[in-house]
This record gives sequence, C-alpha cells and structure tokens, in this order.
Amino acid sequence: MHDHSGGTAPMTITRLHTDATRYRAFARAQARRARRLPRDVVTQRVEEAFRDLCRALQPTLSLEVGAHEAGFSRWLKQEVTDARCVAFEANPYVHEKYDSALAGTGVEYHQLAVSDVDGTVELGIPRQLHNTRRGRRFRKLRTSRMASLSTHRYATLTETVPVRSVQLDDFVRVTDDDVVVAWIDVEGASRSVLVSGTEVLSRASVVYIEVENEQVWDGQWLDIDVARFLGECGLVPVLRDVQRRHQYNVVFAAADLADHPMITRLRDEVYR
Repeated sequence: MHDHSGGTAPMTITRLHTDATRYRAFARAQARRARRLPRDVVTQRVEEAFRDLCRALQPTLSLEVGAHEAGFSRWLKQEVTDARCVAFEANPYVHEKYDSALAGTGVEYHQLAVSDVDGTVELGIPRQLHNTRRGRRFRKLRTSRMASLSTHRYATLTETVPVRSVQLDDFVRVTDDDVVVAWIDVEGASRSVLVSGTEVLSRASVVYIEVENEQVWDGQWLDIDVARFLGECGLVPVLRDVQRRHQYNVVFAAADLADHPMITRLRDEVYR
C-alpha cells in the first residue's frame, strides 16, 4: 500500500461522499452485513482492520483523541517505533490513573481537551444516568469513558471540572511528508474536535471515529454531519461496525486509498 501524505480529494469525490443520502446508503448496507455477526466480533474485526491499515501505511504521526488509557497509541508506538504518537485525555481522573503507566512508552500522553476553544473549557463527567427505556438508574465512576464537552441528555448527575483545551491544528504541525492516522472517541463532542483540526485531518490517511445516529448529547454532530465534514477533508467511509442501536465506529480513508485492493480485502474479511 502506498503512503498517503496530504492534499484534499477532487471535488467530485468529496461531493459524492458528503451527500447524506449516499452516506446513509453506505451505513445501512454495511450495517446489514455487520448484523450477521455478533457485535463484539464485528467491532473487533473493524478495529483490527484499521490497525492493519495503520501498519501498512507506517505513519509518521498518530493522534488519539479521547484516549483514556491510550491503547491505540501504545500499540502503534510498538508497531512503528519512529512514529510520533500523541494521545489526548481530558478527564483529569483518567489521566492521573494511567499517566505513570504510559511514562517511558514513547507516547505523548496529554491531559488536554481538544476543541475549537484555545483556553479553558468545562468537562462534564456523568456520574448517574437514567435509562428511559428500562426506568433504571446507572452510576458511573469518575474514570469511566463518558466524560465529554457535551451534556448527556440522560444524565441526572454530572460532575463538571475545568480543563485546558487546545486546537488540533495549533498543537500539531504536519508537512507534505507526514503520514497521519487518527483515532477519535469523544462522546458526542466530535464537532469541536473535528473543526479544530481541518488542516491536520485533510492530510490524514485513515481515521477511526465513534459516531451516533441519534442525539444522545446536546448539540452533537450525528453520523451524517461527521461524514460531511470528513468528506470535505478528502476522507470517505470504508468500514463500520455496530456497537449499540444508535452508536457505531466508522473507518474513513483518504479518497485515493478508498478503492485500494487492501481495503477491499479487509472489508470482505470483516463481514465474512
């Protein structure tokens, strides 16, 4: 597989893949294939396919936003030792829990939010959720994966902490020689993250991102909004899994890689 190192897709491709109807067609077709398998199996296969792509691309820069324990960054640093691996975890309790374990791994593990704000933002940590379908309440730890810059619609108790926020395009600089990959899992705050990194993401080869097709967080971008934005960055959807009824992960690839035989093979292997 050849390296992709920047540049936006031709406008015809961008328009094709930012069209909401076409994205929904992709999402529904791949969901039908994914639902033939157990959810944990297809989720694991999509993640493994993304890692196979990263291994083949040999990136110079990886970004993990909403890193938690920075599992992707740690894996990539072991696979591609020369890569710069930058992981962002906004939740101070999570960062404190894993910071010492990440020391010496070569991963840059930052206790920072990524958003369109350069300064201080309020991070919400849902501590209690009300399940409207089952009428039950669920308690969450401070170190759960649910911290967000957005407000969860079903949270009945949220702890709020101030954290420093940076814009992705200001924090990392990319060149024409860089090969960039990204893993984004930010619990309903994808808009803030993505718009802060237009330049960086326009040079990305592959992006793995969690999306939702119904509003769970106030003001969040839905899957079609994420697809529209990434399409403008020259990225098109190639794989997806099924996590929950409303939530799933999507792999986007640079337009000049989307039809590569390796991606075609990986897609067949994911859904076989």
